[in-house]
Amino acid sequence: MQAAGIAVFLLLGTEYAVAQTAPSGSDADLRIEADLLFKRMLAKPNDLEASFRYSEIETKLGDYEAAIGALERMLFYNPNLPRVKLELGLLYFRLRSYEMARSYFNAAVASNDTPQDVRDQVARFVSAIDRAVAENQFAVFAQIGVRYQSNANAGPNSPVVQALGQSALLSNQFQRTPDWNVFAISTVHHFYDFNDQRGDGWESDLAAYYSRQFTVERVNLALAEVSTGPRWGLGDLTGTSIHPYALANAVTLGDSDYLGTLGGGVSLRVPLPFAIELDPGVEYRDLQFRNSADYPTATLQTGHQWIGYALGSGPLPQISGLSWLGRIAFTSDAADYAPYSYRGTSVDVAAPYAFDAPAFARSSADWTLAPYVGFSYTPYMEPDPIVNSSVTRLDRQWRVGATLDMTFLKNVGFAVLIGYLNTQSTIPNYSTKNFIVSGGPTIRF
Repeated sequence: MQAAGIAVFLLLGTEYAVAQTAPSGSDADLRIEADLLFKRMLAKPNDLEASFRYSEIETKLGDYEAAIGALERMLFYNPNLPRVKLELGLLYFRLRSYEMARSYFNAAVASNDTPQDVRDQVARFVSAIDRAVAENQFAVFAQIGVRYQSNANAGPNSPVVQALGQSALLSNQFQRTPDWNVFAISTVHHFYDFNDQRGDGWESDLAAYYSRQFTVERVNLALAEVSTGPRWGLGDLTGTSIHPYALANAVTLGDSDYLGTLGGGVSLRVPLPFAIELDPGVEYRDLQFRNSADYPTATLQTGHQWIGYALGSGPLPQISGLSWLGRIAFTSDAADYAPYSYRGTSVDVAAPYAFDAPAFARSSADWTLAPYVGFSYTPYMEPDPIVNSSVTRLDRQWRVGATLDMTFLKNVGFAVLIGYLNTQSTIPNYSTKNFIVSGGPTIRF
């Protein structure tokens, strides 16, 4: 489940690349340069080069209104600048002033000599505006594919494990086993806009995942999770909103009921300077596990869970098309069987790079390469006497990999993931390694 979640996080995390190449230098140096350029523009208002450079700097510094003012002055002196109109559309889009953005996008393509790359970008953003202003806004992603894992059943690195504090030889069926599976994953996001000009609405998300193993059928996995709740804009804070929500999920493992969850949470969306968006939140989950023939002690994990988390994203302006995604989470899990209780921390960071699709793809949409790295630190609360009463379990896991998301037609593409997980534990039963390769066609709209 964790690998699938990381894949969706990476495949869906990058939406739009910044059209212009951002200037380099420290913020302090750029502010000094911007002040000098502003004085130059006052003395010579028809200096288009100074105006465009000033706009670039203010965009990087997050002052979109100042950048807009500079670009609109450029159009006053030379109205036939389609790329400037494109930049104005992008800036108004960032400010969620969609009708102003649409007017500049339409103006950018009104001329017969508008470059084709400008037309392609305008088409993408006009489509995004249409979705953003619709009363019912949907975003759907789906993928089917095949996956290979070198350790499909999460078997320990060594067949020698601990039981009742003694060394024991693990049965062959529980030792690490490579396997293939077929999988399907889908996410649906819906937002019903209240049209009150504050961004208020009702937001719902559905995620579903299914995988079927070729050999190790006891790890066949199915998951469905839904969350829903209002999203309210906060006063005059542009783009800032709060989202309380309820959630529920159901999980089967080995084709038997395994887990049911009810809970809820609240998250805050905060746009920051430099096109950074931050989404902190807190979540509660009541976990109800069920025993089965393959997992006769699953109910020992029943309990409740608190999760504090923060998601973040933004551009890395030093390289056009490069951005960052991050997630940090703190989890407190209280299980009915105390040795299964833990408090853990996890961090995941990705650097998606959006670039023009190669000519053979015949697609105007960018391809995205997203390397990622993650780390989890999970100390358990007390020793498990069934395993070793004198050693408390502590897991450290590293995750590295990359996804490549390719588009070949308007909404159809192909995505590949390569990843590696390495878990080191104070209890050898839980030290594992797993190499993962997966790929398959995608669709999004």
